[in-house]
Amino acid sequence: MPVSPVAVRSATAPRTLAKKVRRLGLKPQSANSDRRFVTVLVISFALGTAVALGVYLVWRSHAGLPQNQGLFTAIALTICPPFILSFAIGPRPDSDLALVLTVGTILFANACLYAGVAAGLYAVVTVLTKRKA
Repeated sequence: MPVSPVAVRSATAPRTLAKKVRRLGLKPQSANSDRRFVTVLVISFALGTAVALGVYLVWRSHAGLPQNQGLFTAIALTICPPFILSFAIGPRPDSDLALVLTVGTILFANACLYAGVAAGLYAVVTVLTKRKA
């Protein structure tokens, strides 16, 4: 009884493919670099939250002389760009909910901003140090 070419191909295909298949992939990274990256992100997220909270507390306490408020605003916007949202609620918010939502947004946005900048810097430093090695 003659065997069809399709049956021969399908019977030998798994063996042939199993021998010819090569996995192309990247070398696995060490777990230390992942831990370092997560540590950098957590520290920068916490730092961003602390900076935003400090800016908010100084803003709410009306620290400093009235003529220095422009200088304070410039410094606050430099170290905490989401502080610009404070202009949306003004010095007297309409409700406590508006204040909580705005302050929460400022805190979270600044923390994410700091974490994003840290992640970018970590990537650049990692690439530059690997290139030199």
